[in-house]
Amino acid sequence: FDCPDPSVATPQRSVSNTPVQALTLLNNDFVLRQAGLFAERLKKEAGGKAVDQIRRAYQLLYGRDPNTVELKLGSEFLTSQPLPIYTRALFNANEFVYVP
Repeated sequence: FDCPDPSVATPQRSVSNTPVQALTLLNNDFVLRQAGLFAERLKKEAGGKAVDQIRRAYQLLYGRDPNTVELKLGSEFLTSQPLPIYTRALFNANEFVYVP
């Protein structure tokens, strides 16, 4: 998001977090499209039950099953918000954005 200066050689890039990074991941057209496409995939693969969609999303994005708290929070969220908004939130989680 904050590209390095190619005119300066450095052995390691500095770490930075800027509001632009979070805003880009929340509002960028590409991310919005991908969240919608991912939601469609979840509906196709997991069916219409929110719990099954949440489980499949965690398996695909994080390589693990959601814990009980994550299932509860996701289910509550999906009672008032559409699936693409939930998938966009999952894309913005630290677990998805940052590789240790």
